[in-house]
Amino acid sequence: MSSHQVSCWSCGHTWSFSPPLGRGELCTGCRRDAKVCRNCRYYDRNSNGECTESQADLVKDKEKSNFCEWFAARTDTTSNSQDPVANPLDKLFGASSEPKAKSKLEEELEAFFQKK
Repeated sequence: MSSHQVSCWSCGHTWSFSPPLGRGELCTGCRRDAKVCRNCRYYDRNSNGECTESQADLVKDKEKSNFCEWFAARTDTTSNSQDPVANPLDKLFGASSEPKAKSKLEEELEAFFQKK
């Protein structure tokens, strides 16, 4: 029987499993559900329904175990960014490497909240 690897969307831990990945299986690192949309190679938060597989049923909670027949374990930790504020246009046009200048309001707020 062949062995596959999956990388957890939550903790980044990678472990081996024998397919199919069962609905009740847990990440060996953080003990969260393993067969979840966020661990699937078809998961894409920028796609319609957050899934690139057009025939898959809509799953509302992407972090809970489900019965999706299209599930395919994701093996890389980079394709599933956990940064909720990442701008998808940065991926297309490239992120600016220059730091953004602070506005006067931001500077005043930082000065106000600095520890004395």
